[in-house]
Parts: sequence; C-alpha cells; structure tokens
Amino acid sequence: MPENSILVFAAFAAQAVGAGVIAVLLFGFLRQYGKSYLAHLTASWAALCVYHLGEAAVIGLAGWWQLPATHPARVAISVVSGVAGYLQIAWLLFGVYELLRRRPVRLRVARQIAIVFAAAGAVTALFLAEPNDSAGRAIVAAAAFLVAGTGLWKARKRRGGIAFAMASVSFIVYAAEEIHYVVVALLGLRYAVYLGLFDFLIQSMIGLGMIACLLEDEREAAELATVEIEHLAYHDALTGLPNRPLFMDRLIIALAQAGRANQKLAVFFLDLDRFKDINDSLGHSIGDALLKACADRVRRCVREGDTVARFGGDEFTLLIPKIDNIEDAAKIANKIIEALRIPFLIADRELFVTTSIGIAISPGDGRDPETLVRNADAAMYRAKDQGRDSYQLYAPAMNARALERLAIENMLRKALIHRELMVFYQPLVDLATKRIVGLEALLRWQHPELGLMLPAHFISTAEQSGLIVPIGSWVLLTASKQLRVWQKRVDPELTVSVNLSARQFSQPDLVATVAQVLDESGIDPETLELEITESNAMQNAENTIHTLRELKTLGVRISMDDFGTGYSSLNYLKRFPIDTLKLDQSFVRDITTDSRDAAIVSAVINMAHSLDLKVIAEGVETEQQLEFLHHQRCDRIQGFFFSAPMPSEHLEPYLLEQRARTAG
Repeated sequence: MPENSILVFAAFAAQAVGAGVIAVLLFGFLRQYGKSYLAHLTASWAALCVYHLGEAAVIGLAGWWQLPATHPARVAISVVSGVAGYLQIAWLLFGVYELLRRRPVRLRVARQIAIVFAAAGAVTALFLAEPNDSAGRAIVAAAAFLVAGTGLWKARKRRGGIAFAMASVSFIVYAAEEIHYVVVALLGLRYAVYLGLFDFLIQSMIGLGMIACLLEDEREAAELATVEIEHLAYHDALTGLPNRPLFMDRLIIALAQAGRANQKLAVFFLDLDRFKDINDSLGHSIGDALLKACADRVRRCVREGDTVARFGGDEFTLLIPKIDNIEDAAKIANKIIEALRIPFLIADRELFVTTSIGIAISPGDGRDPETLVRNADAAMYRAKDQGRDSYQLYAPAMNARALERLAIENMLRKALIHRELMVFYQPLVDLATKRIVGLEALLRWQHPELGLMLPAHFISTAEQSGLIVPIGSWVLLTASKQLRVWQKRVDPELTVSVNLSARQFSQPDLVATVAQVLDESGIDPETLELEITESNAMQNAENTIHTLRELKTLGVRISMDDFGTGYSSLNYLKRFPIDTLKLDQSFVRDITTDSRDAAIVSAVINMAHSLDLKVIAEGVETEQQLEFLHHQRCDRIQGFFFSAPMPSEHLEPYLLEQRARTAG
C-alpha cells in the first residue's frame, strides 16, 4: 500500500476512535440525564464512528487486498459508510434543535428526514466515485454544521456561560474545514492526507463543546426549576395571582414603607357572591374558568404597583400601597363591582356573578397585616349582610358582629345536637271555601337562654357556614312526618310547604334526599310542596329548570316564593315547572292604600292564572286586604289575619276546631 494511502487509512482510523470515544461519553451522560437530545447526539457520533471505519476499510481493501471498486465487499462497506455519514448529519441537527428549543423533534418528521438522509448516503455511495461521494457529503455536512453553529451562537447570549460559544465556534470551524476539504479533495492536493488529524481535533472540540453545553443546560434547567418552584410556592396555580403568603409578605413591606412616608394604604377583601351555587351546580371546571375570568377582570381594575391575590376559594385580596383618601378606595371598589357585574361567557353559558368587598385602611383600621386583613374580612361580611354586590368600609363594631356570627354558628351546631330547633306551622287558607288546606313549615330556634329566635337572627349564619343543609333536611323530614300524622287525625288532603335554601337547592343529592323523605314519611308526593325563592331560582336558571324537572318526576309540587322581589323574566317563568306563585308580603301590605301595589298584585294574579298557576298571598293581616284579594280571585292566603305560626302541639287543636267549624 502506498505511503499516502497508509496515512489516509491511519487518519480515518484515528477519527473513528475519537468519534467512538465521544459517543461512549455521550451515552454515559444519556444514561444519567435521560435527555432526548443526548440520544440524538450519541447516535450522531456513533454514526460518525461507523462512517470513518467504513472509509478506512474501503482504503484497506483497495490498498492491501487490491479489490476493485465494484467488488461486493467494497460496495457494501461504501453503502454502510455513506448511510452512516449522512445519518450522522441528520442526528446532529436533531440534537442541536432539541437543545436550543427545549422540545423534542416530532417523531414523524424525524423519521422522514432520517430516511431522506439515509437514501442520499446510499445513492452517493452507489453512483458517485471517490472523491465525488466524499465531497458531496462534505458539502451537506458543511451546510448542516454552519446552521447548527449559527443557532448555538445566537443562543449564547440568552443561555449564558461559554459552553454554547465554544460549541458554536467548533461547529463553524468544522463547516469551514469541510468546505476546504472539498476543494482539496477535488484538486487532488497531497497535503489532504493530513486533514484527517485536524478533522479529529475539531471533532473532539465539538464533542467537548456538546458536553459543556449539556452541563450548562442542566445548570440552567436547575435554575429554571428553582424559579418555578418559588413561583408555585408564592402564586396560585389556577389564576397565576400571588397567594396568601406572598400577599402577606408584600403587605408587611408596604406597611413599613407607608409608616416611614407617613402615608395610608388600603386592603380590600373580596368574596364572590353565591359562587358555591355555580360550582356545585355546573361543576368545578366551570367554576375554575369563572374564577380565572374574575381574577383577570379584577387585575385590570387596578394599577401596576397594586397587588391582587387569591386568598383561597372564591376569596381575593387587594393591596393598594398608597392611597390619599377614603374616596379613592370607594372608587376602586365601585370599579371592581361594576366590572364583575358584566355577564361572563363560560363554556357557552352566560353566568352572572357579583362580589362583596370589605375595605380596611391603615393606620386607622390597623397597623399590622393580620389586623388589617381581619378587619377587611369583617367589613366584607357586613357587605354581604347588607344585601351583597356592594362594599363596606371597616368600622370597629364589625368585629363585634363577626364574633357574634361565630358564636351563633357554634351555638347552632350545639342546637342540632341538643334538639333546640323547632318547626312552627302557619295555615294556608283557601279563599273560596275559607278552609285550611295547607301549612307552611317555618323554622324556629328555642334557645335555652335567649328564648325563641326567628330565622332572621341565624339563617344567614347557617347559610354561610353550610349548616343550612342538615338543618333543611331535618325540617323537611320533620314536617313530612308531622303532616302524615295530621292527615290521619285531621284531614287526609292536608298539604305542607317547606322552604329550600339556596345552598340546599344546589346540593347534588337534593332529589335523592326528597325521595328518601317521601319514603320514610309515607306521605303522598302531591301533598308536599317545595318552595324556592325567585332570586335563588334565577341564580342559574338553566340548572334550576333541570333540578325542578327532576323533583317533579317524584310527584311533588313546586312553589316560587317571594315572587316580585327578584328579576325573573316571563320567558323563564313559562319554562319553570312550577305549580304556585307566592306573592311577597311587601306588595300585599299596601294593596289597599297604594294603587301601584294594587295594580302589581292584580297583574300577577291574572298572569299566573293565564299560565295555569295557583296564587298564594303572604302577609294578609286585615279584612280589607282579604276583600281585595278575594275580588281579584287570589286562590289562597296566609297571614296573621287567620293565624300566626304555631308549634305542632298548639296547631292540632286549632285545626280540629277549624274543621268542625267549616263542617258545621
């Protein structure tokens, strides 16, 4: 074999050894880190090793064994070498792409590109003779390495460190060396035999650069992971807002700065009204989407330096680090309230939500974070007690109210255990026959120290704490069992009406609970009437329709209570499967002295009858009111004119007496 061929053979063999060593090193890193780009780079250097071994083998077969170029052994080795040489380029590009973009190459695209490169390697090996086939691969390799080197060079600024710069320079030098190699090979210059050694050095630099890039990438990934963990620790995962710990940290800093500058700051506490009803009725995915939309609107209502945080559930807090006067706080609160009043379109559903806001201003309302947040929370509850969809500024008396509410909640829990709750009943009178045809079950609390308490003193606390659900179920069962007793003793056609609270109506097991009560009490479903208020019915009208239809399948009757105080449309009123409208007593009270109330009552009765609905007038207290309602053909009435609500032991003698009187 000529000396020139021996040198070329040795150069290719040395390059094969170098590429193999780098492939082994990269494989070790692949097993440790499991990065997909390392798999591509490992395959790339393994393919380069195969390519150089093939080139060395072809030279050996031609020099030592004098095999012609058409010999099957030389052809097979040339094809394998050509395919490996081109696949090395493809895998290198895949690895650099994934390293720079931090995302894997699409499997289908990678497979297609690899097939194209492999086919190109096979074709050039079969149909191009040396040095043309090597020159062709060198041109493709130069273009690929130049592209990869340019990408690494652009990434060096944002990725930091010298690893990407080192790898980039190595890639660009290798690309230039490949172009130089093409020129030398095509011109047949003798010094080309020494290029293999230089090639080996450049490839070694590239391999080391890739390893350095790996280490740099791992360092950056660790930093990003640390930042992400810190972000998750101090931000709400759903809305992206600061969470409670971060809000309190910022409040501590803001209080210190405000104290030094002798300035005021404001803390807002926001709670979405009746959000739980939406969450329970439409599902948590709709509820989460609504929370994100609400958070976005609130965030757009404040300045960049203000902090909006999610405190938990449907509660948000807002920190205004600098505020000049109370009027500015009121303007911000009104802006938020108005923004949330605009309907939300979530999953093709139009949802309405309002908010109650409490405001505490430092230093007057507190000088430490816990006090400010607690006082803003107390003011928020005051806003809810005042009818929701509003804001309240903190006043010291609110803490007393909060303590009172907590005390009532604790006493209510004991009342359930000690059976202090009672059911009173108020008769419903048929206007045509003057007979008692039904009873409305009304909750009372016989407190051992405070005496008999009406629902107005504790029902809102029961609703907010969730105690209204077990209390409501107890009232429903108690009234149904008592009705069964009176149907046997007094009147088999007697009915009972039971109110369903907003939270009770939104319970997913409501229908099952009613069915169980019917089965346990043994009453005819038609003698049980369930009452829902107009405002609760319209909270989520479509869900209300669905729930009412399920209840109707049990055979019970449905009544809409407090009609006229809400905002139901005639369209929904037509679609609600209800049997009775109950006129609110606020309209009945002045029907004999206020022409507008008289007109409203008359119109509602006529409208209800046209929809084939019965009408019950609440709060009838005078004979003049009775005469007016009788003249307007109202179906039933209830009120103090006939009877106040009474406990069961007092009501039964009254029922028997009235039955005897009407029978006589």
